[in-house]
Amino acid sequence: MTKKIFIDTSVFIRFLTKDNNEKYQYCLKLFELIEQGKLRPYISNIVIIEIIYVLNRQYSFPKKDVLSAVSELLKLRNLTLIESTDMKKSLMLFLKKNIKFQDCIITTQIPRDSTLITYDNEFKRIEGLKTITPEQIVSET
Repeated sequence: MTKKIFIDTSVFIRFLTKDNNEKYQYCLKLFELIEQGKLRPYISNIVIIEIIYVLNRQYSFPKKDVLSAVSELLKLRNLTLIESTDMKKSLMLFLKKNIKFQDCIITTQIPRDSTLITYDNEFKRIEGLKTITPEQIVSET
């Protein structure tokens, strides 16, 4: 059975900006495993919003380049885009945990039998959420 993974914004940012070559190489290997059908990727509308914002506002990528990059990401093999959100649970997480609200929303969008692939350590504050880095999933697969 193919392992289901939910890919967080931080992974896409490391891949698209190439601002850390070691992390970029692991992200590249992660996407190669997806294209080989060894991993089943999930992302959400919130992840896309964050990618667009970070690349455009924080990295000053031109809008045209950002939209092109996101369009290519959406072509990942077997990608499932999750658009449903449990807003009540997101608000409760935000109240109880010291993490960004967007991450609270993302947490409610991750399918139960999936592992979150991320470089964002804030997710570790959420009990029961399985998180690993691209390095870890690449070495496991």
